[in-house]
Amino acid sequence: MSVSAHLTPEPERRLWLILESMRAGVESADWKIAGLTAFAALELALVKLAFPDSLFACAALGAALPVGVLAFAPLTRMPKWLVFLEPSHDKIRADDCLIVAEDLIKYSHGELIFKLDKYLGGGITATAYYEDVVGEILANAKTAVRKRRMLRCLCALAGAAQLIVFARFFV
Repeated sequence: MSVSAHLTPEPERRLWLILESMRAGVESADWKIAGLTAFAALELALVKLAFPDSLFACAALGAALPVGVLAFAPLTRMPKWLVFLEPSHDKIRADDCLIVAEDLIKYSHGELIFKLDKYLGGGITATAYYEDVVGEILANAKTAVRKRRMLRCLCALAGAAQLIVFARFFV
C-alpha cells in the first residue's frame, strides 16, 4: 500500500464525477445548439418577411440551419470530411487541468489512464473497469469539444446574419 493511499480512498467516485462533468458538457452544448438553431430558423422566417431582398442574411441563416442539425447529432465518430472538428493534438503541458474537456482530449487513452492514476493518487490501473470509465471520460470529452466547435461555427453564422440585419436597419 502506498503512503498516499489513505488520501484517496475512492478513485471510482472521483472518476464518475469527472465523467458526469463531461456528460454535462455534452448536454449543455446540445441545449445551446438546439436553442440557437431554433432562433436561426425563426429569424430566417422573419428576415424573409421583413427583408425579402436580403440575400446575404438569408444565406448565413440558411447555412446555420444544417450546421445546427449536424451539431445536434451525437458526433461520437466523425466523418473524414469534418476533420476540422477533430481535437487537435496540442502539446501536453504540466499545468493541464484533468477535469476540463479541452485538456483531457490531448491525451490518448493509455496516457490518460496513467495521468489520472497519478492525479487521483493511485488505484485506477487496478482493474479494467476503471480503465473503461476513463475511456468513457475521454469519449465524452471529445464529443463535448466537437459540439462546442460546431456551436462556435453556428454562432459565427448567426452572428454574421445579425450584423447584416442590423446594417439593414441603419442603411
